[in-house]
Amino acid sequence: MEYEPLLNAMGIALVDINRVERGKNVAVTMVILAKEDEVSVDHCAKVYRLVYPRMELQLGERDLQLEVSTPGLQRNFKDVYEFSLFTGKRVRVYDTSKDAWVSGIIAQADTTSVQLTQVYIEDAKEMIETMSVAYADIQKAKLDYRWEDDSHGN
Repeated sequence: MEYEPLLNAMGIALVDINRVERGKNVAVTMVILAKEDEVSVDHCAKVYRLVYPRMELQLGERDLQLEVSTPGLQRNFKDVYEFSLFTGKRVRVYDTSKDAWVSGIIAQADTTSVQLTQVYIEDAKEMIETMSVAYADIQKAKLDYRWEDDSHGN
């Protein structure tokens, strides 16, 4: 939490942070998201340079291994907070009310559900414009990359 204000000032959101301690070694993995564009190696390097000295100072004599990475193309969501983080990105969810995988772009996420656009219901091979999925009906969720969504040619 202490790094969030620093990252926010850089236009970066912290998606996830994981810390594993083994004896004198501490391994920390941070997953970041750039707010205005796709996260790049430069973003990861800037966060590393900002965070590493602070963490190293806190750890004292212990050895730090820090990894800063992107969410990846098919990140598994760990909680509903990630739906709001990834607004505008394509997600694939298993909707238990439909017993099917549903893919769509996150238009909006509130406290009870996520609104998807450009929705594809895989088992039915059906396309619909918009759909609301209650979090209670989502068994599994992950980012879903489709080449046809990448209209700007990157």
